[in-house]
Amino acid sequence: MTATVLAATTPVWAQSQPEVNNGTNPTLLATSAGIQYKYTDFGSGLSNDLFEASFGVPFGQGKNKSLSVTVPYASGLIDDSFGLGDVSLTFTHVLDVNASRGYAYTAKLKFDTADRPDLGSGQTVLELSGFYAKFLRDGSIIAPALVQTIGLGDEDPGRSKINTTTFDFYYVPKLSTDKIFITFDPALIYDWEQDKGYASLTTTFGFPTGKAFGGDSQIFIKPQILAGANRPADWSLQVGYKVIGF
Repeated sequence: MTATVLAATTPVWAQSQPEVNNGTNPTLLATSAGIQYKYTDFGSGLSNDLFEASFGVPFGQGKNKSLSVTVPYASGLIDDSFGLGDVSLTFTHVLDVNASRGYAYTAKLKFDTADRPDLGSGQTVLELSGFYAKFLRDGSIIAPALVQTIGLGDEDPGRSKINTTTFDFYYVPKLSTDKIFITFDPALIYDWEQDKGYASLTTTFGFPTGKAFGGDSQIFIKPQILAGANRPADWSLQVGYKVIGF
């Protein structure tokens, strides 16, 4: 989730935002760069490791649009050697935002760039999402989103088609300290090809680490648990470093 406002001048709602941009407001776009590591446990003794580097930049009138790219480097479930995964490009557009709410959409393309079949989906994948963000009086944010992910019909022989719908409920509580921020991200996912669904909960614990490279830096820890008999994995843990607004 991302984006900012259509007006070229600083909007009223933004004037009340904290000086440090920790990236939790999904309607506030800024240049960002980060690196992260993710360990995923699939159960039955299977796991993989994933490193990602990302870079995003806002543009347009009032910087209400953005483009970001993510480059993954991963190990496989059976072959634990590392290789390039599926590179993705994300476009975000904030349609409108004010002091009490905002809404936007994103379009992400994941390209079939993986070095090996076990490091990617074997097809080009399009992910479309839209969200509505509500800014509460106490400073908290709730932002439900609907996400549709589909393969574009160019899957390699033997690879499954992709067609999933996700309902995501994003919540950022207002804390009494600026030394840490927390986000909660529960989601329900349904796979239309497999006719199966499952649930997940992702929680982010972020720790601002001051100015760096001309922006606001942070480290974060992001555990995720998955639930349901049809879940594709049991749990994951992600850690990373990011700089925003340079």
